[in-house]
Amino acid sequence: MTTNNRTGWGIYFALAVVLFVGFILRFFYLAENSNAPDFTAPILDPQLNDYWARALVTGDWTPPPHAPDPQIRTTPYGRPPAYPWLLAGIYAVSRGSYFAPRVLQMFVGLLNIVLVFLLGRRLFSAASGVVAAGLYAVYWAAVYFEGELNSPVWEVFLGLGLLLWLLRWEKQGRLLWLFPAGIFLGLYALMRPNMLLPGVFLSAWIFYVGYKHSGNLHKAMLHSGILVIACILTITPALIRNVVVADEFVLISYYGGINAYIGNNEEAAGVSPTVPDLYEISGLDRWNCFTYPAVVKGLGKHLGKQEFGYADASRYFYGRAIDFWKNEPLQAVQLTLRKAWLFWGPHEISDSKVIHYEHTFYPILRWLPGFSLMFSLSLLGAFLLWLRNKPKTMADNRVSLVAVYIAAYFFSVLPFFISGRYRFPITPFLILFAGYAVIQLWEFSRRRYYKQAAAIVLAGIALYALVSYPLIPYTPDLSTWYYHRGMAYAEGEEATDAFLQAVDVDPENDEAWLHLGYEYARQGHNETATTCYMNAVKANPNNVYAQNNLGYEYFRLGQFEEAIAHYRLALERQPEYTLALNNLGNALLELNRYEEALKQFEQVLSINPDDPHARYNMGNVYLKQEKYEAAALHYQQAFEQHPDNPDIANNLGYALMSMGNLEEALRWFEKALALNSEHSLARANRGILAEKISKQ
Repeated sequence: MTTNNRTGWGIYFALAVVLFVGFILRFFYLAENSNAPDFTAPILDPQLNDYWARALVTGDWTPPPHAPDPQIRTTPYGRPPAYPWLLAGIYAVSRGSYFAPRVLQMFVGLLNIVLVFLLGRRLFSAASGVVAAGLYAVYWAAVYFEGELNSPVWEVFLGLGLLLWLLRWEKQGRLLWLFPAGIFLGLYALMRPNMLLPGVFLSAWIFYVGYKHSGNLHKAMLHSGILVIACILTITPALIRNVVVADEFVLISYYGGINAYIGNNEEAAGVSPTVPDLYEISGLDRWNCFTYPAVVKGLGKHLGKQEFGYADASRYFYGRAIDFWKNEPLQAVQLTLRKAWLFWGPHEISDSKVIHYEHTFYPILRWLPGFSLMFSLSLLGAFLLWLRNKPKTMADNRVSLVAVYIAAYFFSVLPFFISGRYRFPITPFLILFAGYAVIQLWEFSRRRYYKQAAAIVLAGIALYALVSYPLIPYTPDLSTWYYHRGMAYAEGEEATDAFLQAVDVDPENDEAWLHLGYEYARQGHNETATTCYMNAVKANPNNVYAQNNLGYEYFRLGQFEEAIAHYRLALERQPEYTLALNNLGNALLELNRYEEALKQFEQVLSINPDDPHARYNMGNVYLKQEKYEAAALHYQQAFEQHPDNPDIANNLGYALMSMGNLEEALRWFEKALALNSEHSLARANRGILAEKISKQ
């Protein structure tokens, strides 16, 4: 049986309809998504992408509120750099618009539909290409990921472009087409370094096809080498930058090691980016893209190595993953099989966001087809293709290329952990076979081969039931979904409601309790905030932020001993938590325990010489001891670091006034009022000083 491979006006009209439907779906999703709290306040990985891109444009590398400095400028790349650089270019042109990247990605998504058509036409037939394009156009994950500040839509574009260049080479045999293919591969690797493994297999495919056509070993090696050389040239700037900036050999990014350990350890489930013994080896309870420098620093201390870099940390984590395979081979194999099933299974595994609930929240996404339908149709198409002509089908260069790509991509993800974002880029290539299955069903029906058509339908239903069956259970976390929404809202009634829903779903969600406490404290409901912090500590006594905040509420009430107890619990868990050290020092100061207070502030400065509070707090200690000269010295140093702080200016003025330096004191009170005209203490002190001057 053959299919019509001619591309007439009917095919182009059908493609135009597909593009129109794809555009309408994306347009309405963009309208819905623009009202989401994280549209302009991204969290986790999208937040780092946004921060990185805006810093490149503005030169302002100040971290987001409550986030440490990820040290992007002075360390090797942690995350692959291509997407943040691309996003920076979009922001530069659009003046920082949050709509601009989504709109551009929507149109790249439409371009991907066309590329799916072109690849399907080249692989099977124009009709198969149109059907595949239509399936991709209505696939909900394609619409969804185009609206995220992340790279999947670009990964799909680069993957489709890469295979189209290779198929062009396969048809014409010209070296010219392999160079852009290598550039596409390199750009893809700069977004997802795991693509280097498929690159190896694609290079082997080129060698096989080249030798098969020419019978010339050297020519086949040359063709294969062109892809490799072009790829290496594309990724070399990232390597050079890492060496120049950080003096470390990191090929693209250094997250590979920790991701490998996350996916290969005794406690791993294959779906969560958690490090089981993170606290023991680094002193941190959690990690993310902003805190990883602290993980490397803590790991170096744990290992007793003063000179310990990011490449060292990556090698350490790779070593831990390899040790797991050596020591627990049976468990490692079982875990890998579990990850394989989760990759191909019906669940949408969470990553930066709880994708399952993102899917069900938006009406326009809720009714669109998902992965299980696409996968079952692709399996049906592959089976029909195999039945049609087994030897030729398996030997066909075009089919083998797509099969090699799918398999190599899957194996490049498998050593790490599974998420919907990592699975999505392979879906368009599966859909190519799904398009073939639909066209074969149409051909049988059109020719009135009803028994064969019915058999195909039944086989498709059976395959759909098989791939939809949740053999391995996975429950998406609704509480985390609400918590993420609250984090994106940041403050206000919407944030409070989201956090309340999070703790209602899961009363053990200590992070949601903590941020709910922040909100109530910000609103002035301190008693309710205290209750929230208590619930956070009850859920997780090791939550140092909840312990610190609970201590502050006791401090605010004048219960200094209780405050000290909670500050010490936080510091027992995290000795370099500078905010808790400052707070502890202030509580000790209230009890006139001056020397103990000074020790806390000195400890802060030993950890972070640029801490915004420690020198000011030391000045307060000396001021309370009536050591005005020492107080003035520390206030001056503090103000040099933070010249926009009216409290420092006021206290410096008070110290100078107490020393008898009245004119200089007046200047500082005036400076404090210039910074904050409502500063009551500065106004009162200026009045006292004016009276003193008048009596002279």
